[in-house]
Amino acid sequence: MDTKYQLTFEDFMALQKDSLKRIEHHQARYNITTIALAMMVFLFGFIVLHIVLPMSLYFYTLYLNSENIFKIIVVCLALIPVILLKSFIGKYYDFVTLRKLKSAYKNDKRWPRDVTLHLHETGIHVNSSYVSGIKKTDVAWESIKVVGEDDHHFFLYYETNEAIIVPKMIPALNESENRILHDLINQHLNRHVVNE
Repeated sequence: MDTKYQLTFEDFMALQKDSLKRIEHHQARYNITTIALAMMVFLFGFIVLHIVLPMSLYFYTLYLNSENIFKIIVVCLALIPVILLKSFIGKYYDFVTLRKLKSAYKNDKRWPRDVTLHLHETGIHVNSSYVSGIKKTDVAWESIKVVGEDDHHFFLYYETNEAIIVPKMIPALNESENRILHDLINQHLNRHVVNE
């Protein structure tokens, strides 16, 4: 089956967003960033509480009477911002990474690009053309390691950092042709039929 479509910068960014969940490099950096941010929030809360709480009359007497109990209370209270900001801390790495990529590639001349996709029994032949050249890629069905997807795309990863982006709805095809394309991809990749 042959089909043509155009990939935009937004399609490329969708691939980058999907790769944040799949590439080990990103997972390791995500974990390190999350732990570092959580520690910074905890440390900031601990310092502020250690300074502010003794100003309260109740905590001042507690501070004078039993410094150990006071420290336990400060540690427990310093954990509250970490717990409250957990979802923000978790999304920080993704947000910053995508912003850096968007900034780095905003003047890239490779987008938009015209893509011709030829699906055959042994694999996929991709021919993409853009301003500065033509890129041809042949990928065997067996070499596709992971299939990612979002609401609008399939991402067929044939290397750790390389994937073929296939839109779920190609404007040049009608609904039944789009369904045939999805079924063909699913058939060769031994996937369940995608519910749209």
